[in-house]
Amino acid sequence: MSGQASSAERSRIQGAKYDFTATYNRRWPHAYFRALLALDYMLPDRAKPIFERIFADYRRVRNKTKLKIIDVGCSYGVNAALLRTDLDLDDLHAAYLGPSGSLSRRQEIEHRAFFRNQGLRDDIQFVGVDPSFRAVRYALDLGLIEAGVTTDLETRDLTIKERSALADADILISTGCVGYATEATFARVYEASATSRPWVVAFASHRFGYDDIAAALRAFSLETRLVERFRQRQCRFSPTERQAILKAMAKLGIEDRLERTTGYIYASCYISAPPGEAL
Repeated sequence: MSGQASSAERSRIQGAKYDFTATYNRRWPHAYFRALLALDYMLPDRAKPIFERIFADYRRVRNKTKLKIIDVGCSYGVNAALLRTDLDLDDLHAAYLGPSGSLSRRQEIEHRAFFRNQGLRDDIQFVGVDPSFRAVRYALDLGLIEAGVTTDLETRDLTIKERSALADADILISTGCVGYATEATFARVYEASATSRPWVVAFASHRFGYDDIAAALRAFSLETRLVERFRQRQCRFSPTERQAILKAMAKLGIEDRLERTTGYIYASCYISAPPGEAL
């Protein structure tokens, strides 16, 4: 795993993150998808077959068929939309942004119909965790997720109602929130669902370490493995972040060969589970 960062080094990386604030908490997700497309953001697509494999492993190990998934950093329910349908990210871009896109900024009924017509799987139930309340509300209204938690878990504890929504989870997933959310969020989410001993599958951008989150999960007797073969491209560097991120990665001793060679930021996959269970 990556080395630990000092507070100054963390601040440097935090300042180098792409800021989705202007697009991330609107009623409609069109601006968010435009931002993703501009960065060639592909991680949810690339993570989909890996999640599906791990879901299958979990079903075999735990002898379960219907799964409850907690998506930490769920935004507009993108992971749920991909994992509950046969759609890929290009399909979503075309629907929201294409010249004949079916999902305009009009009535929610057309958005609900679009996903309903894809044949949403009912053997996977999603609970979304994200402080962007409008994004979570969108995913809820469309039926992509069953429940949502919009408390900022970096600074606040869960309410009784929120804890109930997270209980009995099977797997916690995340594709893009590590670095925006820290071990504080992951510990609070996991503690609420700890009685069911869920697995945690998180993709962490190479600009961020995962040690603190792994340590928080170790307090729940989980073992965390870095699965090298599951490493994936996340997105292109934005015009303003390349130098700052590469400098921060070098300072932390994080290998940057792929980033310098391809111009893409990569993400590593970490799987945490009770001893002897995962994969």
